[in-house]
Amino acid sequence: MWLLTALLLWVPAGAQTDPAKAVITLQPPWVNVFQEENVNLWCEGPHLPGNTSTQWFLNGTAIQTLTPRHRIAAASVNDNGEYRCQTGFSVPSDPVQLEVHRDWLLLQVSSRVITEGEPLTLRCHGWNNKLVYNVLFYQNGKVLKYFIQNSEFTILKTNLSHNGIYHCSGMGKQRFESAGVPITVKELFPAPVLKASLSSPILEGQLVNLSCETKLLLERPGLRLYFSFYMGSKTLLSRNTSSEYQILTAEREDSGLYWCEATTEDGNVIKRSPELELQVLGLQIQTPVWFHVLFYLAVGMLFLVDTIFHVIIYKELPRKKKWNLEISLDSGHEKRVNSYPSKERYLEEP
Repeated sequence: MWLLTALLLWVPAGAQTDPAKAVITLQPPWVNVFQEENVNLWCEGPHLPGNTSTQWFLNGTAIQTLTPRHRIAAASVNDNGEYRCQTGFSVPSDPVQLEVHRDWLLLQVSSRVITEGEPLTLRCHGWNNKLVYNVLFYQNGKVLKYFIQNSEFTILKTNLSHNGIYHCSGMGKQRFESAGVPITVKELFPAPVLKASLSSPILEGQLVNLSCETKLLLERPGLRLYFSFYMGSKTLLSRNTSSEYQILTAEREDSGLYWCEATTEDGNVIKRSPELELQVLGLQIQTPVWFHVLFYLAVGMLFLVDTIFHVIIYKELPRKKKWNLEISLDSGHEKRVNSYPSKERYLEEP
């Protein structure tokens, strides 16, 4: 370790990087085995030039193995525990918990803790490699898969719904059932949330920024997310490393339901956001204050003039009625007066 420290101090400050983490792999790939079975653990990580030595630890204590492979022949309960390794130019690996069992049937798993998107392999394994058929795999007490002969089952792309306790049953001379094995699936990133820089409704011509917000919960070298944006069934932007999309000049046609999608580069984990509704309104011309003042003044003047006319008409109406009545009486009197000479002429005729 002192050599690793010296090398890190020797590297210029601007060029220093974090040492890689060693990784343990198993062959066969099971973290739980029967007694008397053989297990090989391999340590992968960068080595110092000319030095391939590897340090192994069991339950925090260094063991004698100094090679990249640690072999367990005829496993026993003494081999139970947490294994770690470290190469000359790495930091210690994540722990691998190995369990050694004695039973008739064992559900073997490739890992008890995985990240969503990774595969999970299950094997219903009989003691001393006894043949097992009519195999049932269970998750949380419910049948997950049935095989007549095949005793191995792989979930290619795990997600959070695969959390739970698994066990299996199978027929030998009689039906046996394994103990339960808890499986934990870690979330890589939460479902994204689509946000807009402006709240709806939006006026025509405005710039709108859409942001597909999520965050990687687990950091891994080279891991990045890709983002896609949609309006309804229309693709606006596909598989871009930027989590933002711009509507440069909003129009009424841009009204609709928007959503986004975040995915890993290999496409093993894809998550979609809830929909966000955007409504774009036409431009509204602002009327100046002086126009409102003149408008209400004009309305007031019209009301005043109309009132004056009504008052004048109200006062003139009785006078006009009286004048019309006098004219009517005068006309009647003349008709009576004019009618007498006509009668007299009629009488005077022979």
